[in-house]
Amino acid sequence: MTSTPMLIQHIRLARQPIVDRELNTIGYELLYRAQDADQTARISNSNQATASVVINALTEIGLDVLVGTHQAFINVPLKLLFNDVLKGIMARQLVLEILETVECNELTAEAMATLKQLGFRVALDDFPVDNIGQPCVKSAHYVKLDVLSDGVEKIVKVVQRAHEAGLKVIAEKVEEWSDYETLKAAGVDYFQGHFFSRPEMIVRQTIRANKAHLLSMLILLQDENVTLDAIAEKINTDLGLTYRLLRLVNSAAIGMRRKVESVPDAVRMLGINTIRSMVYLSALTGVAGKPSALITTAMVRARFAELLSKKTGLGNPSSAFMVGLFSTLDAFYDQPIEQIVGELPLSDSITEALVSRKGVLGEILEYLVFYERGMWLDGDEMTDKLNACAPELYVEAVNWAEKIA
Repeated sequence: MTSTPMLIQHIRLARQPIVDRELNTIGYELLYRAQDADQTARISNSNQATASVVINALTEIGLDVLVGTHQAFINVPLKLLFNDVLKGIMARQLVLEILETVECNELTAEAMATLKQLGFRVALDDFPVDNIGQPCVKSAHYVKLDVLSDGVEKIVKVVQRAHEAGLKVIAEKVEEWSDYETLKAAGVDYFQGHFFSRPEMIVRQTIRANKAHLLSMLILLQDENVTLDAIAEKINTDLGLTYRLLRLVNSAAIGMRRKVESVPDAVRMLGINTIRSMVYLSALTGVAGKPSALITTAMVRARFAELLSKKTGLGNPSSAFMVGLFSTLDAFYDQPIEQIVGELPLSDSITEALVSRKGVLGEILEYLVFYERGMWLDGDEMTDKLNACAPELYVEAVNWAEKIA
C-alpha cells in the first residue's frame, strides 16, 4: 500500500547549536522553516511559527532526537507569552526566547516569572543593549545580544552589567572567529552563529492533522465541565491527533516514559491542560487535510476491532481500538511498523499485535485484515467466536467511520 499525498505532509525545522566558552554545545535554537529549501525563516505569522516548532519538536521529531539532553531554545511572541497554552507543555528542556517585539515592562516580567515558576528557563532575544535595566530583565535567565545589530564593541561594554543583573549572556549572530575571541575575553558566556555552525535543516514525513477535527476539539475543550472520557472519545476519531498524543506521552520533554494501553489511558496521563495545549498549538500551525480511503480504513479497523473485543470478551476494547487505528501507520510513513511503534509508548500487548500479530490483540488484527479482504476464516474456538458476530459488527464499524468522515 502506498502513501496518499493528500494525507502526508513534510514537517521541517532547523537547529543551530549554542556553545559555551570552550565551544561545548549547551543547547540548540530550534528555528522555523516553511520550505525544505529555506536557509532562513520566512515568517508571516509569529504565533504560527512558534506553534509549528513546538508541535514538531515535541510530537513529531522528538526533543531527544533534536537536542539530546541539551536545552532547546524556542522563540515566543507576545500572544503566546500571555496565553496559557505553553503552561500545559511543562517541557523542562525548553528555553523560551521572548522576542524583541515584546515590550519589556512589568506585565511582561510577571508573565515571565510565571513561566519560571513552572520550570521553564527564559531568555530575552535580540535584546537591545541599552535596555539591561528594564523591568523584565529580573525574570530572565539569559539575554541574547545580536552582534550584527549592536556590534562587538557595544556588547563588550554591557556584559558586566548583564552579569550584575543575574543574566547569562549569549552572543548571537557571531560570524567571525575574531569576534568570538573578543567577546570571550569580555566575559560573554555562550555563543551562537556561523563562526561555529550554520543552521541544520531537519525534515520528516507525517500525517496531516484534520482541521475540522482540530476546530471541534477546540470547541469541546472550551467546556469547563468536559470530561477526560469525552476528550479521549473525540481524539479517537482522528489518527493524526492520536499519533501526536502518544508521541507527546513518549517525549523526553514531558518526562513520563510510561506505557499506555489506550487513548483514554494517555489522556489521563497528560491531563486536560496538556491536551488543550497540544490541540491549540496544532490548530495554530494551520495544517489542513481531509479523510481519504487510507484514513477510512484505519477508522473502520479501529471500530471493528473494538466491537469484536467487546462482543466476544477477547482482549481490552480500548487497546483493540488502538491496534486497529495504528495498523496502517506503515503506509502513512513509508516506514516499517517496527520502527514506528518503537517511537511510541505502547504497551507490550499492543506492540506485539502491531509488529508480529501475536497475542489476542494480534489475532483480532489478523482476523479483521482478512475479513476486510473478503476472506472468511475457519479454525479454532476464537475464530468461531469472531465469525459469529463479524458481519453485523463490520457494517456497524463502516457506518461509524462514514459518520466520522
